Amino acid sequence: MATALGSAMDFLKDFGFFDVILPFLLVFTIVFAILEKTRIFGSEEIDGKPYPKKNLNAMIAFVMGFFVVAARQVVESLQVSLPNVALVLIIAVSFMMLAGSFMGDETFSFKGKWAQFLTLIMFIAVVLIFLNSLGWLDVIIDFINKYTGEVLVPAVLIIVILLAIFFVVGGKPKAEEKKEE
Repeated sequence: MATALGSAMDFLKDFGFFDVILPFLLVFTIVFAILEKTRIFGSEEIDGKPYPKKNLNAMIAFVMGFFVVAARQVVESLQVSLPNVALVLIIAVSFMMLAGSFMGDETFSFKGKWAQFLTLIMFIAVVLIFLNSLGWLDVIIDFINKYTGEVLVPAVLIIVILLAIFFVVGGKPKAEEKKEE
């Protein structure tokens, strides 16, 4: 049985809200915000204060938004990827809530190694999500499976040996560096 909200969602889908309007607004907003923040195209002075060139920034963001909407594969990638990215974000927030429950009365914060570790994990997850949405993840996995014994294992072994040599031989100990200064 169709509900009123379900019918409204079907109408928005048929209207192209999810295929055209939302991707356009997302890209326009992100590009416009970046251009406003970075002031790549300069700024103009109004009453002695510098302001970004909003007209130029808006036009460039507008054009880029339309280019993204015109590229069907990019829109499909956004439609597949963004819900998965939101899921990863929910998983991260859930993990932080669980970790925070063991903090007692202290304010919860990740600092140092934990922050770097979680940032790396999130970055890898987002890259894998977008590679999957573009259909490249299967190609990469097939390549790795095909050449694991021939190329990958010797290459990884060489890299590990070189890193071990660099770690053992490279650089002076920190105590000696401090004494020399």
